[in-house]
Amino acid sequence: MDRRRFPLPTFTNREDLLLSVAANDDDTGQPIDLAGITLAPLYSNGFTGSNWMVTMGSVVSPSTTTLTIPGYPITNQLLAVALVINPGLAVPSGQQVEISDPTGANTMNGYVTSYNSATGNLVCQIGWSFQFEIRPRRPNEAGQGYVTWYDFGVQSDEGPILSAALGTGVYIADVGVVQINIPEAQFRKLSGTTYVAALTMTDSVHTRQMFLADLPVLQGFVSI
Repeated sequence: MDRRRFPLPTFTNREDLLLSVAANDDDTGQPIDLAGITLAPLYSNGFTGSNWMVTMGSVVSPSTTTLTIPGYPITNQLLAVALVINPGLAVPSGQQVEISDPTGANTMNGYVTSYNSATGNLVCQIGWSFQFEIRPRRPNEAGQGYVTWYDFGVQSDEGPILSAALGTGVYIADVGVVQINIPEAQFRKLSGTTYVAALTMTDSVHTRQMFLADLPVLQGFVSI
C-alpha cells in the first residue's frame, strides 16, 4: 500500500472508471489476504458446508449452520456472516474469529460483530470492506483555519461527488487485489478537471487508508 499522494491515470468523463489496486505487505512484498478466506484447491470456486469449528480466542464451539465460502471475485457476501454456535459463551464484539471445516483447508477469518449468549446467534465480518470516494479539489478558503501549504485557510469540503463500497462498485478480484468500477452513466457527472480520490478499508476493528490520490478527468465531448 502507498500512503503518498500520487496521480492516478487520466480518464475521460465518458468512460467507465476501472481501477485495480494492489495491497502488498511492506516487509515481505506478498499480497495481503483482503477476503479473509482460504479454499482447498478442489474448491477454488467456492465451498459450502454445514460442519464448522468456530474459534474465538480461547473459546471454541461447533456450528451446523450452512455457510458458503465464495471463490473470487468477492463482493459483500462476507460482511455479515450469521451462524449459530453454543449459547452462554463469553464472546465480546471485536474478538477475532476463525470458522473452519473439519479438514482445516476451508476457512474464514475475521471479527465478531455481535453475539447473543441466550440464543447462540453469532454475526461476523470476514475480511475487509472498502469505501471509495471522489471529491472536488477546491482552492483554499480564508477564515476556515490555517495549514502549512499554499496560504491561509483549508480546502472546503462539499462531500463526495461519487462514492462506491464493497458490493456497490468495489470488489475483491483476487488475493491482494481490489477493483473499483464506476460506470460511465455515473462517472459523467464529473467535468474536465482534477479531483481527489481516496480508498479506505476496515475489518470492523481496524481502519486503514489505502490511497489518497489526484484523479485527472478530461471532458469527453461525444454525443449522448
